[in-house]
Amino acid sequence: MSESFLTDLRTLIDVDSSVGTRARYSSDAGLTRIPPLAVAFPRTPEQAVAAFHLARAHGVPLTARGGGTSCASNAIGPGLVLDFSRYMNRVISIDPEARTATVEPGCVGSTLQAAAAKYGLRFGPDPSSQNRATIAGMVANNACGPHATAWGRTSDNIVSLECIDGQGRRFTATTSHDSALHDVPGLASLIDTNLAPIRTQLGRFKRQVSGYSLEHLTPEGGRNLAAMLTGTEGTLVLILSVTVRLVPLPDAPVLAALGYRSMIEAADDVPALLAHSPLAVEGMDRRLVDVVRAHKGPGAVPALPEGEGWLLVEVGAPGEDVTASLERARALCADSAAIDTVVYPPGDQASALWRIRADGAGLGGRTPPDGAGGGDQQAWPGFEDAAVPPENLGAYLRDFTALMEEFDIDGLLYGHFGDGCVHVRLAMPLETPEGVAHSRAFLQSAARICAAHGGSVSGEHGDGRARGELLRFMYSPEMLDLFARVKHVFDPDNLLNPGVLAAPMDEAEAASRARARVLAVHSGGPDGLAANGAPATALTDHDDAHATRPGLAPADDALQPNDGAAIDSSPSPDVSGAAIGTGLAPADGALELQPGVDPLDANLRRVAARPMPADGGFAFTHDGGDFTAAVHRCTGVGKCRAGVSGTFMCPSYLATRDEKDVTRGRARILQEAANSQLVKAIDSPEVLEALDLCLACKACSTDCPAGVDMARYRSEALFRTYRGRMRPLSHYTLGWLPRLTRVTARVPGLARIANAIMSVAPLRSLAFRIIGLDPRRGMPALQSGTFTAWARRRNLLAGNVPASASSDPISEARERDAAPASSDSAREREGATASSMSGSTVLNGPRDPGGRPYALVWADSFSQTLDDTGARAVVDVLEANGFAPIVAPDACCGLTWITTGQLTGAKKHLTSLLSVLSPFAASGIPIVGVEPSCTAVLRDDLLDLLPEDPRSALVSGATRTLAEVLSAVPASARRLPSLEGVEIVAQPHCHHYSVMGWDTDQALLESLGARVTRLEGCCGLAGNFGMEAGHYDLSVAVASHSLLPTLDAQPDAVYLADGFSCRTQAAQLAGRGGVHLATLLAGYSG
Repeated sequence: MSESFLTDLRTLIDVDSSVGTRARYSSDAGLTRIPPLAVAFPRTPEQAVAAFHLARAHGVPLTARGGGTSCASNAIGPGLVLDFSRYMNRVISIDPEARTATVEPGCVGSTLQAAAAKYGLRFGPDPSSQNRATIAGMVANNACGPHATAWGRTSDNIVSLECIDGQGRRFTATTSHDSALHDVPGLASLIDTNLAPIRTQLGRFKRQVSGYSLEHLTPEGGRNLAAMLTGTEGTLVLILSVTVRLVPLPDAPVLAALGYRSMIEAADDVPALLAHSPLAVEGMDRRLVDVVRAHKGPGAVPALPEGEGWLLVEVGAPGEDVTASLERARALCADSAAIDTVVYPPGDQASALWRIRADGAGLGGRTPPDGAGGGDQQAWPGFEDAAVPPENLGAYLRDFTALMEEFDIDGLLYGHFGDGCVHVRLAMPLETPEGVAHSRAFLQSAARICAAHGGSVSGEHGDGRARGELLRFMYSPEMLDLFARVKHVFDPDNLLNPGVLAAPMDEAEAASRARARVLAVHSGGPDGLAANGAPATALTDHDDAHATRPGLAPADDALQPNDGAAIDSSPSPDVSGAAIGTGLAPADGALELQPGVDPLDANLRRVAARPMPADGGFAFTHDGGDFTAAVHRCTGVGKCRAGVSGTFMCPSYLATRDEKDVTRGRARILQEAANSQLVKAIDSPEVLEALDLCLACKACSTDCPAGVDMARYRSEALFRTYRGRMRPLSHYTLGWLPRLTRVTARVPGLARIANAIMSVAPLRSLAFRIIGLDPRRGMPALQSGTFTAWARRRNLLAGNVPASASSDPISEARERDAAPASSDSAREREGATASSMSGSTVLNGPRDPGGRPYALVWADSFSQTLDDTGARAVVDVLEANGFAPIVAPDACCGLTWITTGQLTGAKKHLTSLLSVLSPFAASGIPIVGVEPSCTAVLRDDLLDLLPEDPRSALVSGATRTLAEVLSAVPASARRLPSLEGVEIVAQPHCHHYSVMGWDTDQALLESLGARVTRLEGCCGLAGNFGMEAGHYDLSVAVASHSLLPTLDAQPDAVYLADGFSCRTQAAQLAGRGGVHLATLLAGYSG
C-alpha cells in the first residue's frame, strides 16, 4: 500500500521518501524518534488538502510540521509528514486598523513580528524559538513566551483558523460559533453533557495547557472553537491558514533585574510583582548565567544585581515614555523582596539579558561543571515546561528541586515565572535501559508533585509524546475519556498525529469504561480489570514497579500499579496524587495508561544509540570520549535554522532552506548512524550526503547553545569512512596542498611556470576536472619564495628560543598561568584567553637585549607559500609597537588534513609543530598567528586531537591573534595609524569568529576611528570547500547572503579579510581585493 500511496502522492505534491530525509524528520526537539513514511512540502492549501485526502483514502497517518522545534515530540509521526515551513511561509495580509494578521501555517514567528512592527504592532506570544518556530506550530502547542504575562497565550490571540478535520470537513474556526457548533456535528452535545467536569477540571489558571481546552466550548466560553483547537497539537485538524490578533508595541519598555538568595525566594515574590502589571516576569538561575559567561565570554552578561537567582521584569506600555517606565520599574523594585536590584533602560544591556533568556533551552542542554570534575552532563527535555498557579510557584519549586536531589538528576531552572511556568532541562540518564527506567520514575513523581500544586505538566510546549501519559496524574479518567471522545468527533480514524494526547473513543466504549470503573469501585476490581476499565496488564511494561534497578531506585512514594495507597489524597506537597479539591486525578485506585497514547519511554532516541568510542581521530574529551555522545549534543532546538542577526550559523541552510543542509539535519543523520536503524553506519552514503555541503565553518561551535561542532564531526566521519580506503581525489589535491605549494615556492621558476599554465582557461578547466575541483574556479596565484626565506634574509628566523629566555618546554610552563585547555565553546575560549592576557602576559614575557618583549610570528602554509604579504606586515606592525618579532621555522598545522578527515596525517603535522612552537610557549613568548583558520587549529582542534600531549595546552594557551597582542599594549603606547573616516567592510573569517572571537579586532579598529561594517556569515569559499566540484553554486549562494551585496553597496570601502580564502572569494566573485589587518595597519602607517 505504501508504494501505491507514494506513487499517487508524487503526482500531487513535492515528496521525499529517501532514507536521509526520513532520518532527518524522525525527531523534532523532543526525545523520541519515529521515522516517517515520507515527507511532503505543500506549496498551496490545495496541495495540502489533496495530500490529506490521499492519505485518508490509504489509511496513512498524517503529521503537520513547521520549524520542528517542538520539545515534546509533537511534530513527528509514522506516516506522512507535511512540512509547511519550506514554501507556505508568508504573511498573507496585515490589517493595521483591525489589528489582525493572516499568515500561512509555515510563517515563522519573527517574520510576522517584523511585518507587524512596520505598523507599530506585534503578535503577543513570543516563545524564545520564535525566530524559527512557525505560527501554526505555536497554535498547535498554544505557545506563550515571556510576554504572555501581559498579552496572553496564543489561544488568547487567535481570531480564526482555516482548517480541515480528520473526517475531511473543511471549515473556518472562529472565536464565536452558534450554540450547535454546526461545523463539527456532535461536538456541542458532547460538551453540554459534560459541563460539570469541564468546569471543575479545565481552565483553572492561565498556563493550564495540557489536554484539550474544552472550557472554550462551554456556553460561558462563547463556543470559541478557534481557541479550543489551539493547543490540540495537530490531533484534531490540519491548519491551512491562521488569523491572529495583534497588539500595539510599548514605546519604551524598561527591564528591572531583581536578585534573590535562591530561585525559590524569587518564585515566592512573583505574586507581589504581578500587582504592578508587568509585561513579563522571567526567572533565571545563576548557574544558567554562569553557563552563558563560560559559553560566550564574560562580556556577554551585563552587570547583574547580587543574588543566586534573578527575576527579569519588564514594564512599559503604549504611550508611556521612558521616564514613566523607569519610575514604574523603580517602584516595582522597591515593593519587591529582592536583596538587590538593577534597572536597565532600553538599550544593549537589556537586549543582552533577553538574549540570554532566549538561549535558555540550548544553554540548559548541558549542566555546568561543578569544579570537582562533575557536572557537564547532557540535559534533556521531557518535563521542561510544567506550570502551576503563580501563587503556588515557590512551594512547587521546593518540592520539585527536592525531587531532583532525591533522584540525583540535575538541571538549570529558568522560565516564565510571572505565569508560574518553569523551564528546566534535566540530566536524565537516558543512555541505558536502567537509566530510562530511573528517569521514567522521576517524571511520574514530578507529574504527581505538579498536580499536587494544582499545576499542568505542560505550560506552553504541549504534551506530545513526552507528557501524554502524564495527563493521568492531572485529570480524572472521565476527563481523559472525554478527550478521547472529542478526538473521535473530529478524527474517528486516528489519522491526525496518532499517539499524541488521545486516541478516538466512541460513545459505547466510553460508557463501557465508565461502567467498569463503577464496578471496580464497588467490588474492589474484578480479576484482570484495573480501576478505570482497562486490563490490569496495561502497565506491564511501563509502570514504576519496573523502574527500580540497583542503584537507581525511584522515590519511596513512587506509584506502584494497583496500589491504592500510592495515590494519597493528602494535600501534602510530597504526596503521590493530586491535591484534595482540584477535581483532577482520583484519590484512590490505579492510574494506568490511556489507550492509544504513546508511553513517554517509547521510541526514545538516545537509548537506541550505540557508543562510538574515540578511535584514533578526535578524542571528544568533553563528551566522555564518545562520538555518539558528541553528536547527541544536538537536541533539535533549531537555532541553526534561525539566521540570527550577528551570528554565522548556518550558512548552507541560509542558502538552501533545506533541512538536509542545516546543523540539526546533519546531527540527526549522525545520530541515526549511531543507532544503525535507518542509516546503517557512519560510512553510509546518507552520512556523506549530509556532510557534503557542510562548509566546516565551525559557526555552530559558538552559535549553537548546545556547543555542537559540526566541522569536527564532519572531519571525524570522513576519517572513519575513508580510513584504509581510497579517498576522493580532491582530498589528496587539497589535503596535500601545503606540500605542493612548498615545492612550487622553493623551486626557482616553478611557480611562474605553474601560474602561466593555469592562466590558460582550457588547461585549468581540464586540470581541475581531473583532480576534482570546480572548473569555474580560478587558481590563486602561486608565490615564488617563502615567508621564512624572507625572514632569514632579515635575520628574524628563530631556530631556537632566544638565549635570554628559558628553553624548558614543560617545567616553566607549569609555573605560568597558561591559557586554558579545550572548552565547550568558542566564547569560553575567547573569554579565557582575554582573561589570561589581562595581566599582560603578552608583555611580561622574555625580552631582547634592548628590553622589547619577544613575539613569535608563526606563518601557516597559506602565508608561507601563497601570499606572505600579511605575514610580513605582522612583523612590521609588531616591531612598530615595541615588540621584538621573531619568526618561527616553517611548520604546518595540518588544517587541510583536518578538513578532509585525514586525521592521522594531521596529528603527525601537529606533533611536529609542537616540537617547533612549544619551547617558545614555555618561555612565555606569545605566538602570533597570521591565518585565522590555522590559528584556530592551535586554539581549538589541537587540544582534542592531541589531548594527552602536555605541549598542546601550552601552545594553545600561548597562541594569539594580532589584535589580541596589540590590545594588550596600553593605548598610549601603541603606534598605530589613525583610521579616522576610513570605511571598512570586514569579513571575519568563520574560524576567527567561532574560535577566537572577532570583538577584539572590531574594538581595535573602532578605537582608531574606522567605521566598520561587519559582515554576518561565511564568505562561502570556506577553505577547500568552495573549490571542490559540486560546491560552486552553494559557495556563490552563501557569498550572496552578506559578502557580495555589501561589497556592491560600499564600492569605496576597504575590504578587510584576514583569511586567505575570504580574500580569494571576493577577488573571484566581485573582483575586489582584500587586505589583512596587519597590511591595513602597516599600509596606513605613513
